[in-house]
Parts: sequence; structure tokens; C-alpha cells
Amino acid sequence: MSFYHGSEPGGTPGLLPDPYYWWEAGALMGALIDYWYYTGDPKWNKLTEQGMLFQVGPNNDYMPPNQTRTEGNDDQGFWAMAAMSAAENKFPNPPDDKPQWLALAQAVFNTQASRWDPDECGGGLRWQIFTWNNGYDYKNSISQACFFNIAARLARYTGNQSYADWAEKTWDWMLSTELINPDTYYIYDGIHTTDCRNATPYQWTYNAGAFLLGAAAMYNYSTGDTQAKWRGRVEHLLNGTMVFFTGPDANIMTEVACEPVDLCDLDQQSFKAYLSRWMAATTKWAPWTHDRIKPLLLASAKAAASTCKGGANGRMCGLKWTEFGKWDGSQGVGQQMAAMEVVLANIIEHVASPVTNRTGGISSGDPGAGGMDVGRTDPFAGCDGLHKLSSRDPILGLDALFDTILDTIRAFKEHRLSEYFASNFARHGNTYCSLALGLKMLVTCDRENIETALTTKFDDDFPIGGPRLHTSLLVLGPQSVFSSSGAVWREARDMIHPSFVRDQNFLAAVPSDGITFDMEGLLLKLTMDSSTGFMLGYSANSLVQASPEGAQSLYDFEPPILTYLPHRKLSAARVRLRNYIRFYIRKVAAENEKGNLSKTVDRSYVFLDKLLKAGVPEEYVIGQVFVSNCSWAGNHGDIPCFGVQVPCQGSRVVRRLRTEIADVRVDDPSWDTVKGMKFLNNVIRGVKSQRLFPTIVLNARTANKETVLPRGGGPGGTRPILLPADVYGPDAEAFNPDRWEILRAGWDYIPFHGGPRICLGQQFALSQMALIVYRFFRNLSVVDAREEGGPFMKAVITFSFANGCLVGGKK
Repeated sequence: MSFYHGSEPGGTPGLLPDPYYWWEAGALMGALIDYWYYTGDPKWNKLTEQGMLFQVGPNNDYMPPNQTRTEGNDDQGFWAMAAMSAAENKFPNPPDDKPQWLALAQAVFNTQASRWDPDECGGGLRWQIFTWNNGYDYKNSISQACFFNIAARLARYTGNQSYADWAEKTWDWMLSTELINPDTYYIYDGIHTTDCRNATPYQWTYNAGAFLLGAAAMYNYSTGDTQAKWRGRVEHLLNGTMVFFTGPDANIMTEVACEPVDLCDLDQQSFKAYLSRWMAATTKWAPWTHDRIKPLLLASAKAAASTCKGGANGRMCGLKWTEFGKWDGSQGVGQQMAAMEVVLANIIEHVASPVTNRTGGISSGDPGAGGMDVGRTDPFAGCDGLHKLSSRDPILGLDALFDTILDTIRAFKEHRLSEYFASNFARHGNTYCSLALGLKMLVTCDRENIETALTTKFDDDFPIGGPRLHTSLLVLGPQSVFSSSGAVWREARDMIHPSFVRDQNFLAAVPSDGITFDMEGLLLKLTMDSSTGFMLGYSANSLVQASPEGAQSLYDFEPPILTYLPHRKLSAARVRLRNYIRFYIRKVAAENEKGNLSKTVDRSYVFLDKLLKAGVPEEYVIGQVFVSNCSWAGNHGDIPCFGVQVPCQGSRVVRRLRTEIADVRVDDPSWDTVKGMKFLNNVIRGVKSQRLFPTIVLNARTANKETVLPRGGGPGGTRPILLPADVYGPDAEAFNPDRWEILRAGWDYIPFHGGPRICLGQQFALSQMALIVYRFFRNLSVVDAREEGGPFMKAVITFSFANGCLVGGKK
């Protein structure tokens, strides 16, 4: 037990430390139940009960949320077999308000019976539960062995024939595929669904043991001819099991597929524990086997004990029991568990026979247990609407749930949403389940999860849907570039080509006498003028003198409400904005009919012209213009503000920036010139939506079919891939343009989203930001930030300054 830390402060009950997998922790719980059964010593009982109950999952069927993404049928089966042992051996029952041992085994049986797959190879269970895991196309014998073992033992314990029917069905399938060799009764490892007749020929002790005990249970349950049939099967399996006994007298248990060649992996090092456990139990249900089994267990126990002289404490047991009296240098949970099980097995005749519900069983059952998971194919369905789950914390009660919802609302209103999510990630890990507005959500900041959702699986598995679709439909309609997917989205995207628009009115609107002004407000007007110029062909002229309609539309682009909730103010703003766009659509159409359009304005590229030329309906045009204007006015109106305010807080940065600007020697540089200014662009990368202050608070996607993200399950949420180091280093929260001299971040850095849906306005925003910063520091000798305490952020549609972007400048 020196390897187990689940009951210690900071540990997770029921889990072994890395690199041990979840299933072996379930096997360890079974070994501790055996220890109590053989010795009567209750020393580990509370620890065992704690671990067994902590890992049951929200539906009490050993599918906990932190394991289901990588969990296989065999993994789940080992926990169920431990629960079955607890019921059969009258291990102390859990409290009445907790799931009971028999019901837990029944729950696992129910979920696994629903996964029986007749479409590939005529039946059987797949190794893996979920389609994305390596091994989903493999039907391995241990998954069938666990299911068979559980079904047979449930039949014996409950007397229910339906369990026996499933055991018979599994046995018949194993023989039909020759995974059980009909001549030798060797049990082979498994078959691929692409070649159902070609078994992988490896033999493992735990397959033989699980089938042997299941067959003994069926013998014990049956009568008449059926019992005679199962007696013959027990005999045949016992004959086949002799392949695992080697040494001078062919009586020492050996993992023959890997042990002689020193290739046993961490899992395989524990397999002999289970053959020892189940051979001993077989003698209780098929008593005539005792005289044949007991000498094998005795010789193996002596050999195993003779190797337990290694390690720092001098009692670590080795793997190779045939090397009598020697410790082979290996040690671990598997070796210790195997040695303990084979030694305990030798007192099997001195302990009571396993009970049934007719012979003194005290565990309560539930034939319908596990119903919430029957047929489930979504690994995150465990994040149900009544719980907030994480990979590290236990399920929270309703009071805690309501507190969580209130915290989210409070964080939004108090403009600290970024800090709120940061604290959640610190508490729950980089991927956790949560509840928002009644919806189950998986929240992640894991770089590989983000990359997967936005690139490799963005089209098939993560199209626009769910909350993002429903909320955008209220404002943008079904065919906008923000609310559509597939061909509709591609067509809408292809039409949008933002251009680099210069607006000389902006600098003229900036006070140069040192007074404090709100730069964010001016920048929103600039972005509105630029975007309406290239979208509609008519600028809103917000920086000069906007019309009443233009001024109103500027306000409507930042509605002062939670835009994810229907609201009369949002509805009114939507109507006004669409009417504003409709006015220009009809104006352009009328001018075009008269042949006067090209004479009124430079229209070298106007988005509206392209849409009208395509002959699409007016509502479609309104939707595309509307969403495009929302995109740039909403997302990029405040970007350059950070490029001015944040550098002002570091004089070294400003000095280097001014030096680079002075070297260019022009007031109105070209875009190519600005792109070539290395330090200016490093400054831009380091601020605002570029990294420190993200414009978009959240990015939502809804999976439309079974899929998987690379991380979030397993112990600590790390499987199947370990978390990488922080690419930004220990000063990740600091503004440091110099980091970009050596840093080439990938999916740790997505200020403009990523993948095929990368922001269309990226170059527009970058060029605008670079030009504004250039002009500011070229034309003003003093530029300083005026907000005390640094940027104070709020979240509406986007992240922005809660008090405005307060700066000052002098010529």
C-alpha cells in the first residue's frame, strides 16, 4: 500500500499515481477486498470503501467523468468485478444513501450489454467504448472475459436467468471466433473487426482466470445437463490454463507471453494476481478442482514469496517467480498485488464460500441500475444539468451549483470575467465541465483541444451550432458568416475581403494639448467609418459629423445588455441597424440604375456592390453586411488603444518605438512599410486581443457527433497527452515585446481565432493598429496613460475598457 496515496491529503480516492491506469486501481480495490475476506483484518476497509465509491461516476456505473473519454469496457469491468466480490464475500455495505455493491455490478452489466455489437464479427464487445480511441476496431478477450465473468456471477447471486443467457451468448461467440481455441482451450488476445477470423495469438493469465471463474459460477448456478456441460468447460479451461505453469516441475505461474523475454509492460506485471485470485475462487464453486488447483497455487506462492527481498525496504517482490529465491530487480503495484494474491489463495479452504441472495447475501441490488448510461456514446454526458463537474473535484451539490451560476453573473456585471475564468482553470484544471444558462458545457483553455476544434475537426465535428448559433440567429439570420456552416459559410466568406482603409480624420480628432480623452471612443468611430466605407461605399463619418442615423447605429453596435439574452433593447437595436443598412442598399441600387454610382464615390472595392451584382435577396445582403460591420466595429474598434496605452506604461518600450518610427521618416507609411517595422509589430503582438487583453471573452462550439478533444480525461485531466510547458514562461502576465524575438507560438496564441474560420478582419485590424500607433508616437512628443491601476476591462459583446481608454498626448 506504499504505492497508493488516494486517501492522503491532496490525493484522489480510488486512483493510483501515474503511470498506473484507472483499471489497475479497480483491481487493487478487489485485492483489498480479498485481503479482508481471507484475513478478517479491517485495516484497509474504510480506504477500500472510499475508493470504490469515489470512482462510481454520476450514474453509479463506474463511468466517472474524468475517465470516460479514455475508458474501455475492460477498465469498467475490473471495477465491477471488485464490486461483485464485495457482494459475494459480504464486505461491509456502504451507507444506505450510497450505491450498493450488487447494484454497482448490475449497472456495469447493463451498460455493457447495450454495447454488444452484432454488426462486426457477429457480436462481442469492442475493446474501447468510444469511437476515437485506439482499439475501437479491436474486440479483445479481456473485455469479453470481464462481461462473461460479471454475467455468470450475477446469475449465480441473483438467480436471474437473463444474466446466464448473456454468459452463454458470450461463451458461444468466443468459440465461434476461435478466440477460445476449441481444441486446446487456449484463450487468444483478440481480433480486429477488419479480419474477424485471424486472432492475435498472445495468451495472458488474466483472460484464462476470468473465464475459468465465470465458467465455475455457471456450473454452480446450473443444474442437470446444463451443469454437466459447464463442468466440462471448466475442465477444458483448466487444461488450457496449464500453459502458464513452468519451471522444473511445471507448477510455477508465469506470464509466458512476455516474462521470459523481459517485455512485460506495467499492466502485464499485475496479471498473475487475477489468475491466482480466480483459480482459488473456482475451488469454492467447482469443488472437484481443488486438488488440482491447490498444488499449483502452493508452489507458486512459495516461489513468489522467495522473490520478496528487493527494493529500499527489502520486501519488494519480483515478477519472475521461476527465479526462486532471487529478486529480479522489478517492483511495483502489480508485483506486490500478485504475490499477495497467490499467498492468500492458499488459505481458500479456510474461508466461507461466496454467498448469494438466497444463502445470506446482504447487498441490495437494482436490476435497472446504470440506465442513464445505457447506450450512451457521449463521454461528456456525465456533465448533466444538475452538476458542475471537474477532473479534480467531487460533484458539487445544488447549493454550490447555484453559487457557481451567481458567481458567473456577478463576474460579468463587475467586469472581471477574465479573472473569473482564470480562477476556474486554476481550481479545476485546463478542461472542466460547467453549466451556463441551463446548458452543459465543456470549458477548456488547453491548446491542443483548441487546435483540434478549430482545425482538424472544425468542419465535421464542430460546425456552428448550439448557443453560438441560437444567439447569432436572433441578430444576424441563418446565412451570415457567423451563423452558417459548410457551403453557405464558404460562399459568405468568399465575398468578404476587407481592405486597408486610411482615415486622415482620426488624428485630427485627437486632442494634442495634453487633456485626457477617451481613445476607445474615437477608435470605435474610426472603425465604424472605415468598415461602413468599404462595406457600404458610404462612410458613417462618425469622426467628423455623423448623421443622426449614423450616430444611432454607432451606439447600437455596442448594446448595453447581455447580448446572449433576448431583450427588447437588443431587438430594437437590431431593427434600427438593419434599416440603416437597408437604406444604403436601396440608395446604391437606385444610383446604379441611373448610371451615377461610379461618379459619386470611389468604389474600387465595395462589399455591397459585389453582393448586389450577385443578385442575392435583400435580406441576405442585409445579413452579410450587418455581420461584417458588427465584426470589425465590435471586435477591432479598441485594438489600437492597447497599442498606445500599454506601451506608455513602460518608458523603455516607448523609447525603442520612437527610435524605430523616426528611422522611417514618413508621416503616412505604406502597409508594406508598417509590416517591416519589427519592434512595432512585436508591441502589437504583446497587447490586447493579441495576448494580454483578449477581445473575445469566449469562443463557443458545439460537437455535432461523437468526437474527442485530446485532453481533459484521466487522472488530473492529462490523458491521453501530457500538458506542455507554458510557452510564455514565468513572465506570461507581463507586457514584453522582446519575447517575440525568440518566441514562435502556435496554438497558444490565437488572437484572431484560428483554422479555416480565422478572423477575416485580421489584416485590417493589424494595419489599423500599426498605423495608429505609428502616427501617435510620431506626431505627439508625450503620450501617457491616464487610467489609474492599468486597464480595467468589461465584457459586453467583446472585451473593452470599462472606463474608456483614457490617454493624453502633447505635441
